[in-house]
Amino acid sequence: MLLRVILRRPLCHFIWKRKKTTYSVNYIKALVSGDCLEIEWNDGHKSRFHNSWLRFSCQCEHCKQMHSGQRTIDTLSIPEPLEISDFSLSKNKENLEVKWENEGDHLGVLNLQWLRKNCYSEMARKLDNKKRITQPHMGKDSLPEVEFSTIMESREGLWKLLSQLSDHGLSLVKNVPFEDEENVLKVGRLIGPIQETIYGKTFDVVATPNPINIAYSNVGLGYHMDLVYYESPPGLQLLHCLRFDSGIEGGESLFLDAFYIAEEFRKKFPQEFDDLVRISGTFQKIHFERDYPVKLVYKRPHIVLSSDREIIAVNWAPPFEGPLSVPEEDVEPYYKAYRLFSKMMDESSLQKSVRLHQGDLVCFNNRRILHGRNSFTLNGGVRHFKGAYVNIDEFRNTFQVTSELVGSGEPCRRTGNHCFL
Repeated sequence: MLLRVILRRPLCHFIWKRKKTTYSVNYIKALVSGDCLEIEWNDGHKSRFHNSWLRFSCQCEHCKQMHSGQRTIDTLSIPEPLEISDFSLSKNKENLEVKWENEGDHLGVLNLQWLRKNCYSEMARKLDNKKRITQPHMGKDSLPEVEFSTIMESREGLWKLLSQLSDHGLSLVKNVPFEDEENVLKVGRLIGPIQETIYGKTFDVVATPNPINIAYSNVGLGYHMDLVYYESPPGLQLLHCLRFDSGIEGGESLFLDAFYIAEEFRKKFPQEFDDLVRISGTFQKIHFERDYPVKLVYKRPHIVLSSDREIIAVNWAPPFEGPLSVPEEDVEPYYKAYRLFSKMMDESSLQKSVRLHQGDLVCFNNRRILHGRNSFTLNGGVRHFKGAYVNIDEFRNTFQVTSELVGSGEPCRRTGNHCFL
């Protein structure tokens, strides 16, 4: 596979792609409080690192296994209180060296570029968060596109696909051969291992009698996310259009950016926004009359915030919701907020309605992009999509590694995985 080939090649093939900014130090001083060091960098930015943070971040060979990069610190062996007895730059000016009271000959080592990258000042954190903010794709009834041959044959093509998924949450891969139903797996595996679910490794979205999922019929589907009743719902969803006959009326695919809607909802209805953060809905799939009987129930709020009140997840799946089970005083506030949130989706000017064509493969972030479809009449025709899922962490990993090796080094934007990093 392309990415695996990329990763096996020496880094020197790719480092020239971008120049890394390096920082030097103007000064380092201990604050009067004695609980942290202050570093002023050559660009004038100031960082403060607390004693505890520095000690637990030590990168010396006694505190970190060099080959694996994993910490080996014995937490209970670190003395309290933590006091710095001395500090200086290493001879090569690349590291901060720290000596601690009551720690004998232990010399703490922290790489300066690593320190700058992990500065946790308010300004640094705001700048980092800004890089991860998502923006909806503004094209009306269009999706960002990439050619199948491009992603299969070049690292630049793969990077384009990954960037579209990070920036906008969705991408339309054009001209994927429809004669081979396994191509949805080929595209998915470029990004990460296929996530198998109760529907198998792949699934067919085609109208059938007595469907085991509402999607396997011809009725319209409102905006939703798939498998929210899982502890870890699928990350990316891929749908390959194998056939969509011209005589079929309706059946357009619908997409909407949930993060954008949630941010607008917060601005317009702050109280109701907080209610959907505070009150958990019930998501479920209970179906015994199938080859693989299922009973999955999961309670979670519709909107999840970080400790900085950044939106880090949206959970929305009306077709797969069970009975609300909350304190009595929360029932009416919940349904009021629920209806308003749903109304904002249906009235949004950023809704996308796209009729996929044979050979199109749409890939979207199921944690961020709400999807649905218009009802359709077959008129003797066939509408057949082949689907698969990729775990969200596998996507994030592939994006970050590819960004470092062949991209710009930019971080992945928020993906809805309950984390803003």
